[in-house]
Amino acid sequence: MMKVTSIRMVSWLMFLLSPALLWAQSNSVTVVAAKDNTLYFSANGTLSNGAGSYLFAGSDQSGASKRALIQFDLSSIPANAVIDSVRLRLNMSKTTAGATTITLHRLTSDWGEGTSDAGGEEGGGAAAASNDATWIHAFFNSVSWASAGGDYASSSSASRTISGTGAYTWGSTSTMVADVQGWVNDASQNFGWILIGDEEVQRSTKRFDSKENSTAANRPTLTVHYSQTTSVAEESELPNNFRLEQNYPNPFNPTTTIKYALEKPAKVTLTVFDLLGNTVAVLVDDEKSSGEHEVVFEARSLQSGVYFYQIEAAGATQTRKLTLVK
Repeated sequence: MMKVTSIRMVSWLMFLLSPALLWAQSNSVTVVAAKDNTLYFSANGTLSNGAGSYLFAGSDQSGASKRALIQFDLSSIPANAVIDSVRLRLNMSKTTAGATTITLHRLTSDWGEGTSDAGGEEGGGAAAASNDATWIHAFFNSVSWASAGGDYASSSSASRTISGTGAYTWGSTSTMVADVQGWVNDASQNFGWILIGDEEVQRSTKRFDSKENSTAANRPTLTVHYSQTTSVAEESELPNNFRLEQNYPNPFNPTTTIKYALEKPAKVTLTVFDLLGNTVAVLVDDEKSSGEHEVVFEARSLQSGVYFYQIEAAGATQTRKLTLVK
C-alpha cells in the first residue's frame, strides 16, 4: 500500500510541476465592498438603509431582527485563478451587549442598495427607497425574497464571536474559499454574504461600519489570496485519442456531470483528487468503447472546495478543475 501511495504522490507532483501546468507565485487582492445594506425586520418590508454609514446584525431591545448584506466586486481576480484563502474584515463600532456570534451565509439571490439613509445612529432604519433590499424585498418594491429575511444557504460559510468594538475578521474557511471560487468562476452568481447575529437574544445587535462610512479605513474589505495558471498545454500537447470536457454545472452541489470521448476502445480510469493529490473518488476504471461517455460525480460527503478530475486512457492523461460549493 505504501508503494502504491508513493507512486500516486510522485505522479501528482509531476502533474503539478509539468510544463503544461505552471503556477505563478501567490497573488493577493484587497477590495472594498461594492454594495451593502441592512434588512430591518418589518412585516410590510418598508425599512432599509442602503446609503447609510452603518450595518447591523442581531436583535434590538424589542426583539426585532436585523441582518447585514455585503457584496464585493471580484473582477480584478483572473478567471483562471485558484482561490487559496479568503478573509472578510469588518469594523464593529457600537454594541449594546456582551459577546455574541455572527455567522456568514452565502446569499443565493441578487439584492439592491438604494438611496435610503437612516441618519443618526441608524438603528431604526429609514423608509425604503426604490431598489432597496428590505426584510420582504430583494428590490423594493418590485422583487420579493423567496423567504422573508433574505435568500441564503442554510449552512454557514464562517462564524465569529465578537464582543467589544474594533476590527474583526471572518475566515479563512474552506466554505468561504469555495464561495469566492464559485463567484470568480461565474460572476452572475456573486450575490455576496448575509451576516446573521443571535436573533434569539434581545439587545444583541452589533453595529458595523459600511462602505459609505466617513472613515475609509473602517469600511468592509475582502482580502483574497490566489494562484494563477500561467501556462496551459499547447494544443499539440493534448492527447488526440480522447477528449475530456469541463464538468457541468461548475460550480456544483451536490452532483455534476463529466463527459469524455474516446477515438478508439480503451481502458479508462477517471479519478477525482483534492488539492493535496489525495484520491477522493474513482468514477471509472474499466474498458470503454469508442464514442461519447458521461458519468455523474456525487459529492455529498465532501467539503466545499476545489478539486481536480483526471482521465487516463491509451497511455495519456488529461486533468481539469471543478469546484464544489455547499
